[in-house]
Amino acid sequence: MAIKEQTQWAQRTITAISGAAVLSQASARDVARHAVRDLLAASAGNQETALAAIRAIDDFAVRRRLLEVFRRCSVEQSENFSSELFFKKGDFGDKTYADAFDADLLALWRQSGRDQANVMRLISLYPLVIRNRIMKRLVSPEFAKKRRIRYGVGTVLNGDGPVSAHMINIIALLIFLALLALILS
Repeated sequence: MAIKEQTQWAQRTITAISGAAVLSQASARDVARHAVRDLLAASAGNQETALAAIRAIDDFAVRRRLLEVFRRCSVEQSENFSSELFFKKGDFGDKTYADAFDADLLALWRQSGRDQANVMRLISLYPLVIRNRIMKRLVSPEFAKKRRIRYGVGTVLNGDGPVSAHMINIIALLIFLALLALILS
């Protein structure tokens, strides 16, 4: 990234984030997120160059917002990024949120080879709060139960998840028909 491009990016970013901050903090954060993504794309993913460009900005409020979203943007552009849901706030008491989070966590668990050390390696770039949340959920009894049920259903007959699910449905239907025939006779 040339110095002229960096200066132009800084001027556009200061104007955009300052203007968005007048509306709300959330809109200023969104504008900062887009600016950091553009900066990372312009610097070909080089985080050191991008951080230097952010540090060169004199406006403290703008620089603070850019640094606030920098880590998340760099995580999203890495190859280890797995789910947007890990970054969203939610309550595990909400069944739909918990199920969606657990589904993404199960995918990450499979990707890591079902090893906690590999999960930690995959999420090492994530912010500390999110890493702690993922690891707490990974060892929680609720996730262990869901993991056990999904693996159990997938390996009941032949180890193939979708095929065995169909087989379980067929077996359940046959049992139902046998019971119905027993009751009617």
